[in-house]
Amino acid sequence: MNRISKFLLVYIILLTIFSCNQAPPVQQQAHPDAKLSVYFFHLSARCDVCNAIEENTKEVLDKFYKSQIENGVIIFESINIDKRENKEIVKKYQISYTSLLLVRADGTYTDFTNTSMNYAFMNPDRFRELLMTELDKNIK
Repeated sequence: MNRISKFLLVYIILLTIFSCNQAPPVQQQAHPDAKLSVYFFHLSARCDVCNAIEENTKEVLDKFYKSQIENGVIIFESINIDKRENKEIVKKYQISYTSLLLVRADGTYTDFTNTSMNYAFMNPDRFRELLMTELDKNIK
């Protein structure tokens, strides 16, 4: 492997690692009527992993939590952090890159970003399983 290939490989790995934002815990109000707000934050330019996170999250919610979505117990929002109209919520949760947050009504939340980055693309079944476990813990 030549030097350029090695450099590109290291660059891609580092970019992936540093794109996983670790948002610090905050006590903010989630969606006022929801028991759990699922926020997927993304950039305008999206990679396969980012697309897989959103697709698998939506699939889980549509397939297994449809009644909770319809009743407003769970709210899902896909939020483009590059758009000006989302500036306030991005600042509120201190988001810089792709992130998946499960925000409870009391304002506490679970940062599911690392789990989603690790599994949504390479092992979607495991991602869906872990997401369902976390959703169940938060809506009971």
